[in-house]
Amino acid sequence: MKTAIKNLSRWTANLLLAAALLLTAAVWLPGVFHMKAYVVRSSSMEPAIRAGSVIYVSQYKDQEQIFPGDIVSFQAGEVMVTHRIVSVDEKEGLATTKGDANQVCDPEPVPVERIQGKVRFHIPGIGYLLFH
Repeated sequence: MKTAIKNLSRWTANLLLAAALLLTAAVWLPGVFHMKAYVVRSSSMEPAIRAGSVIYVSQYKDQEQIFPGDIVSFQAGEVMVTHRIVSVDEKEGLATTKGDANQVCDPEPVPVERIQGKVRFHIPGIGYLLFH
């Protein structure tokens, strides 16, 4: 019985250590690849990106164009917004955006230079563990 408890506590400690290392990597590694991590706090992009997910955003690369369908992050006042691009007016330098779960497009087009970057990938749910 003592051996079983000893093994269980060892496995638990190893599991907690592995979880801590994975969470640390989820926060630290994006900086190495010039990405920023943000926690999604609203459901406006569901079902594609659920609230509580961590998104990883990087700037558009040289010669990479902004296209409808891209999910981007941009500053809107005090809030970082992550929505999908619906259309791009290259002549005016404006992008129309919309949250997937929203019925209508955002009220104001976003100047392309205000777009922080494109969402490259996301990890569902860990935002609640990292930044509660």
